[in-house]
Amino acid sequence: MRIPLLLFGLIAVASSLNAQQFREVTCGPNYTLSTYFKFGNQESISLEHNAWDIAFTAQGLQDAGIFLNEAAGLEGTELELFLIPGAEFSDNIDLTQLGERLLNDETNWTNGGAFNQMRDPGNPLDYGWGQYNPATQSVQGQALFVLKLRNETFKKLEIISLDGTTYHFRYANLNGSDEQSHTLNKADFPDNDLVYWSFSSNVVVDFIPKAGDWDLLFTRYSTPLDDNEGSTLNYLLTGTLSGPGVEVAQVDGIDPATITFEGYEDSLSTDLDIIGHDWKNFDLGTFSWALPADRVYFVKAANGEVWKLFFVDFEGSSTGNIVFQETNMGIVNTVDHPLFEDLSVFPNPARERATVALTLKQAAPVQLNVFNATGQSVWSAVSEEPAGFQTVSIPVSHLPAGTYWLQVQTPGTAPISQPLIVAP
Repeated sequence: MRIPLLLFGLIAVASSLNAQQFREVTCGPNYTLSTYFKFGNQESISLEHNAWDIAFTAQGLQDAGIFLNEAAGLEGTELELFLIPGAEFSDNIDLTQLGERLLNDETNWTNGGAFNQMRDPGNPLDYGWGQYNPATQSVQGQALFVLKLRNETFKKLEIISLDGTTYHFRYANLNGSDEQSHTLNKADFPDNDLVYWSFSSNVVVDFIPKAGDWDLLFTRYSTPLDDNEGSTLNYLLTGTLSGPGVEVAQVDGIDPATITFEGYEDSLSTDLDIIGHDWKNFDLGTFSWALPADRVYFVKAANGEVWKLFFVDFEGSSTGNIVFQETNMGIVNTVDHPLFEDLSVFPNPARERATVALTLKQAAPVQLNVFNATGQSVWSAVSEEPAGFQTVSIPVSHLPAGTYWLQVQTPGTAPISQPLIVAP
């Protein structure tokens, strides 16, 4: 059964649907801040770029992503990560051995980190920094890195392993002095998609917003651009990245005041840089920033709400202030069912987990089943749900990539089926 789409309020109350408000966030003078923003919240959270250095994914048993904090202000020094080919941690390293500089690819929060860039996309056991060993059920490190810190000192760094849910890593000066070994257990951070580490304090940073607490990150990151000479160079730019579980669609050539989300459901993408840096351009003729007047972004948050985002003003490096208009679109899937008012699945495609969002007319046990293409059940659960809007999480990281069918049913009613795509 195909579930029709309908513009309707799901989470926000009816009076708030399509309500517009102007919001201001800041990246600080000279772009010294990273700002975590959540739609509907009255306050955003701004932190100095040096709040953290690297981040480990903590999304399940199958993830092993490690990200580099690429942000730095105009007058700051950015972190730089290099691969050291053919070297071991016990070796004395000199700067002539620095290999390829590694950067995050801004595609996803699962394996798009700088430490994952050497991976073979065709090999599901390859995580770049390490290789999964089925015999030991652990990821074993296979690379040595050098990290240039913001104080312009260098550390050699090895991710030794990921055993179950525990990362093991160590780092030292290039000559081997001041060696430190640490562990980080993902299970200790059940509410995090990412766990952040600081080399200046040698501890986990626990004040970064957690999963679901932010939708967009206004920050600085490196991205390849045309150098007008037939090549590309990596530039550090001010831009906007979407958070874990967030999907974005860019729509051009429209009237921002009247455009609705209807018809753009299939344009949503989980790539982190759909908004990116090009929502503003520097006009050399007027020597000022110009913003497209015919572009909006539809942002589907992890909780299923859809927001329309229209950039209004950017003050550049003098203040780092960004002004935009947010509009709650309240998109929902509706169904013809005696107990369900609506049902949706997001993200879809999913990599680590999918969320079923549904509204029940009355409390009832909900049976959920996921079937593969041959009709075999590969996951099932029964959830006692009260009346009203509810969400249920479905783990999919253990499933091979492909198309599955999600079946949702309450006692004495016909099941509702919807395709569920598991991404590679």
